[in-house]
Amino acid sequence: MTPAPTLPLFAWLRSVGTAIPNYIVPILLFSIVSNLLLLVSPFYMLQVYDRILTSGSIDTLIWLTVISVFLLVIYGAAEVGRRRLSTLAAIDLDDRLSENTFLDFTDRPEAGADLPTNLREMARLRGYFANQAILPFFDLPFAPFFLAVLFVIHPLIGIIGLVGAALMVALAASAEGLTRNAHDDAIRKDSQAFELALGLSRQRSAIVSMGLTKNTLSKWRAIKSDAQDTALSGGKREIGFAASSRSIRQMLQILVLGAGGALAVQQQVSPGAIVAGSIILGRALGPIDQIVGGWRNIASVRQAWAAQIDRILPAPATEPEIPLPRPEASVLFDRLSVAPPGSEAPLVRPFKLSLEGGTLVTLIGPIGSGKTSLLQTISGAWRPFSGHINLGGRELHAWNSDDRGPYVGYVPQHVELLPGSIAQNIARMSECDPEQVIEAAQRAGAHEVILRLPEGYNTSVGVPGIASLSSGQRQLIGLSRALFGNPVLLILDEPTANLDLDAGRKTIAALREAADGGAIVIVATHDLGILRVSETVLAIRDGGVVAADTKRYLESLEQASPPRATGQIA
Repeated sequence: MTPAPTLPLFAWLRSVGTAIPNYIVPILLFSIVSNLLLLVSPFYMLQVYDRILTSGSIDTLIWLTVISVFLLVIYGAAEVGRRRLSTLAAIDLDDRLSENTFLDFTDRPEAGADLPTNLREMARLRGYFANQAILPFFDLPFAPFFLAVLFVIHPLIGIIGLVGAALMVALAASAEGLTRNAHDDAIRKDSQAFELALGLSRQRSAIVSMGLTKNTLSKWRAIKSDAQDTALSGGKREIGFAASSRSIRQMLQILVLGAGGALAVQQQVSPGAIVAGSIILGRALGPIDQIVGGWRNIASVRQAWAAQIDRILPAPATEPEIPLPRPEASVLFDRLSVAPPGSEAPLVRPFKLSLEGGTLVTLIGPIGSGKTSLLQTISGAWRPFSGHINLGGRELHAWNSDDRGPYVGYVPQHVELLPGSIAQNIARMSECDPEQVIEAAQRAGAHEVILRLPEGYNTSVGVPGIASLSSGQRQLIGLSRALFGNPVLLILDEPTANLDLDAGRKTIAALREAADGGAIVIVATHDLGILRVSETVLAIRDGGVVAADTKRYLESLEQASPPRATGQIA
């Protein structure tokens, strides 16, 4: 996944307001109270120097202190409120992103490869708001107010503050222009290193067995080093901008103190105004200093925001879909052509075919001919390149997958189990009668295999390090999951590839039983045993699909060459 370009600053701030509208106004109200009460300290100092020291009134000092402490308690409550709201906004964003990212992952096949990167970006956005790093942008609009207060103290002090603020804003604009490209490039290269490491983690056995450790480490290190060099190059500028911002802020406060001292000597301002002016200037420049100092984090969040913006912004309300009843056992392939997601040409050319319940169809073809792609499309996981699939008279890909799913059983070529117990996997993570789970496992020939596991049906699977199962065990559990609920359409990709002879025979019997029970069973296989119990053969040759009667096909196969000893289709 190539990271999206960094979203321009003001466009990002506008979209933040659109994404969390329920939090913007409350945070802003708390920020008004918080920023106004920041004047308590400088005005307390002003009163102490200008009134208390000259009058010597202890009573006035006590009351002034009590009032100031009370106001600062309110300030503390306002700070707690807006920080709490920022955390709640982070939770709201995370909930919305989590749901939309997962829906995108299930709706679009090409989104699967992007899922790890999307999850990293979600964590980055959640952390930014949860850590209240957005709050300086709420404080920034009050900078002109504090500058106006400086002008009230004395025009010269106000001018120093205004010039300083202009310098720091120019510094922030320079940081935006000079670091954006380097930051985008660093994120892109770091994502490449992350995706390579993720790919290597799934191939540990091959790396260790074939001695690829040094070579793979060298490749990963080269990409990671390039990303670090790019980040370091951009980081030098960012560090320079942050240091310059802090330095300018300190120099301005010195200048305000110096100017205040000179004006006090000339009796143009009171001694208390010297300290008060310095404190107020710090309040005015504080948000700008925080924004410039955290520019790398801000740029990183804006880049993540740009990549996730379609999932962040609230979707328009839609009418809830009405669940449809169990469909009839009929499938129509209407000018269907198939291709992997993102392909520009079909792998399987358009064909028409109608299937009724009680049919077991064997899908055959050479390696790479498109059998798995066709099954992925029939199952609803991939969208057709062109044409339609109708299940029981309803367009399969326009049917909500949660509503359609109970009527479809799918066993992929490589079965993966979800984190949970074996019983939960077979039940498709639903609440059901345990007898239904056992019945599905018995039909698949998996019951005895499951009982031999440490905790039987309660054995935890799907998480690395927990109950490592063999490919054959996963295959049988996957078949049990597919058979659960007696689906109308059953789709299997090489279901006997990892099974021994006895388990293979039981699987073939289960498929025949499902078809005899009224289901449509479509199986991609090289197993002659499955072919012999099927009614129809679908052969893919050079992108075309040809349907034939199984008996006639077997006769032609035997005439062409004797059956192979392996029991596989030639």
